[in-house]
Amino acid sequence: MAAVRSSPRVRDPGRKQRILAAAAALCARDGFHAISMADIGAEAGIVGSGIYRHFGSKTAILVSMLDQVMDRIEDGAAAIMAAGDEPPVTLTKLVRDHIAVAIEDRDVLAVYHMEAHTLPDDARRRLRSRQRRYIEDWASVLAPLRPDLTDDERRLAVHASIGAIQSTLFFHSALPHGRQTQLLTVMAHGCLGTAPAAALP
Repeated sequence: MAAVRSSPRVRDPGRKQRILAAAAALCARDGFHAISMADIGAEAGIVGSGIYRHFGSKTAILVSMLDQVMDRIEDGAAAIMAAGDEPPVTLTKLVRDHIAVAIEDRDVLAVYHMEAHTLPDDARRRLRSRQRRYIEDWASVLAPLRPDLTDDERRLAVHASIGAIQSTLFFHSALPHGRQTQLLTVMAHGCLGTAPAAALP
């Protein structure tokens, strides 16, 4: 009698993302150092030991989580910059895209703010470098709209604008997402000293 072959084990393609989402929610609520791999596994519905098939440590989860949100931010900015719109439209699109990330990836951005300083030196330097390039993208678009400002003043305006958007990470607004986006767009542009592009909805 021929031996019955067992079916090959099929990996859940969504497992890694579930781990990252669970870790983000727990870190945002309790802090990175207060949670364990077992906590993350329980939140994700995965046996704690199963996490090690994807991540070697809790720090590896944190680095992957923050890299992923930075990928989303950079990819969004790159697509907007490549579209070749006039600077007012490009700037408003950058503002709107960052608002979308702040709303949709709220937990991960909150963790970025709270825990980036705890990363290993190489990961922290790499993320800071990516963040600086992102700021420079905004500043380059702002330059023809605010020629009255120096380069350093434009960077300050960009930091203030992004800070205004990300202030929403630290409280839960009851406003619908559409209204949040509308108000934050006006507020972020106020920090930049420009008006939102009228051509956009």
